[in-house]
Amino acid sequence: MAIIKLISVFGILLLTMGSARADWILDMENSQLSYASIKKGSIGENNHFQSMEGRITDKGEITLLIDLASVETWVDIRNARMKEFFFQIKEFPVATLSGQIDMNKLDGLKVGGQRSFDVAFDFDLHGMGQTIEAELVILRLTENTVVVIPGEFIFLDVEKFNLLSGLEKLKKLAKLPSISRSIPITFHLTFNQVP
Repeated sequence: MAIIKLISVFGILLLTMGSARADWILDMENSQLSYASIKKGSIGENNHFQSMEGRITDKGEITLLIDLASVETWVDIRNARMKEFFFQIKEFPVATLSGQIDMNKLDGLKVGGQRSFDVAFDFDLHGMGQTIEAELVILRLTENTVVVIPGEFIFLDVEKFNLLSGLEKLKKLAKLPSISRSIPITFHLTFNQVP
């Protein structure tokens, strides 16, 4: 009788382990986070980061670590100035984004389907933290692959992250009359579920 009970308990444990959620890991090769800068009032330039790490845990906690030293503006001298004077990567090498999604909604998402998630993100940049309200759209490409995109552009005000002096320094170095303080951000992030 004791053996039967032991087998039953073991079977329940196996079922529980098999049904446990697994984390989703960012696939950097198929992901990108971009922002635009606008100078002289009307000249727009696209920039992005080449290195990030991200995860969605089995509890729905989203984290994204952005390596600010990986900024790519397509101009070497501008890359160097962004790192040294704007992001100040020696003191602030990483930006962190964290939030929470409803995993029941994600688990119920069928392949080929998509769902919207309203998320309040904690964004830490340049030693300053801000809460950002955003709509995320998650598309399920396969059973083990999802893509996360914003429902609409996200705008950051550089002054809220103590980046205004760095922006002024960039203006002076490049001899520009203006660089917009409001920065539009977009992204597509691919996550693969780990076994």
